Amino acid sequence: MNTNTLYLGLALITGALIPIQAATNAVFSKSTGSPLIASVAVFVIGLVAMLVMAVLMRAPAPSFQQLRSVPWYGYAGGIIVATYVVMITILVPRIGVGAAIALIVTGQIIAAVIIDHFGLFNVTVRSLDISRISGIVLMIAGIYFVMKK
Repeated sequence: MNTNTLYLGLALITGALIPIQAATNAVFSKSTGSPLIASVAVFVIGLVAMLVMAVLMRAPAPSFQQLRSVPWYGYAGGIIVATYVVMITILVPRIGVGAAIALIVTGQIIAAVIIDHFGLFNVTVRSLDISRISGIVLMIAGIYFVMKK
């Protein structure tokens, strides 16, 4: 198996974990009565897991200078993932796992195409073309079918 195939497989498996997380977060939220408490628990558990992995993999701690060199938007990921975890925990019991994930993934695709097109956040430019527009249209059609009763 070549490295590219391995990475594609890992991406697919990771993607499959997202609706599982959404469903388990919703269960935690229902049990505790609070999507915010459920989200905090997810982050505490995640922090412990990441600290254990960092120690086991002997990841070197960055210097203060390295941390200062990170662009401001490099730190936005924490706020973004916190927003995602809270929102998915709120949305799943109300609109279902399928609809929530379909809408979120479509939002991701639209944002990704915009980021690529304009080269935002210092990424390589990949211009908008009919193929990418078609992909977005198909994603929107997919939302319709996933949400259709």
